[in-house]
Amino acid sequence: MISLRKTAAVSVCLALLAAPALAQDDQVLADSMDFAMHDALYTMYHEVGHMLVGELGLPVLGKEEDAADSLATIWLLTDETDDDSWNTLIDAADGWYFNAVQSTGSGVEDFSYYDDHSLDIQRAYAMVCMMVGAEPDVFGETADNYDIDAGQQEACAYTYEQAVTSWDALLEPYLVDGEHGAEIEVVYDDAGDYEQFAEELKSRGILEHAAKLVMDWYVLPENVTFRAAQCGEANAYFSPSDREITYCYELAEHMFYLYLYDIAGWSDTAE
Repeated sequence: MISLRKTAAVSVCLALLAAPALAQDDQVLADSMDFAMHDALYTMYHEVGHMLVGELGLPVLGKEEDAADSLATIWLLTDETDDDSWNTLIDAADGWYFNAVQSTGSGVEDFSYYDDHSLDIQRAYAMVCMMVGAEPDVFGETADNYDIDAGQQEACAYTYEQAVTSWDALLEPYLVDGEHGAEIEVVYDDAGDYEQFAEELKSRGILEHAAKLVMDWYVLPENVTFRAAQCGEANAYFSPSDREITYCYELAEHMFYLYLYDIAGWSDTAE
């Protein structure tokens, strides 16, 4: 049911060596789209974290961005309606890792240490820690690939349980118990040059799946919108004033090419 990569780069390179040129290209492009869409689902869950904090008035100790990361990770680890959710986690962590690799070349002085977000590399390792803490038999190899030692992997079980306990305590008063709350509307704005990514989002029902989970689990006080749109930048965000999560088509494109060039090494292998 779930095929876990040992490392993305190694598996892609092996595929490239074994397949004819056209099949190679098709497979790498398909893998790149899977990677982008996996990141899109993780990103939607992350933004749902912000939305729940804002709409339900939840307290947050520490960085809200880190809290949203932990909720997204918990959802993907526990979502029994999605057979691919564990691959999604690996791709999302790899996305942060390779984003960090890209940015490292510019020098540490260019990092935004004061930003609301933790550094990309920290986000990657924090995710993998929660993953191996929750499912050591499944994600032990992933944690090994991230050079997380055995002792730390054991300690990650507490990190995961603490995050689950904290989120459960905050969200328990808002669980659906018979009567559902306000609705979530899903809207796709014109995608322009990003139409292929819009079609993938629609065909996979990524925004719809996130909306259904929220409405099935929690009672929202007001209607909310999940929107896919052109933003002029690779981004996603929750707007409290609009009660709207926006996923930018540009982010899907960015993650597609991150995989294609930085992970699959397309420039070295493409005919």
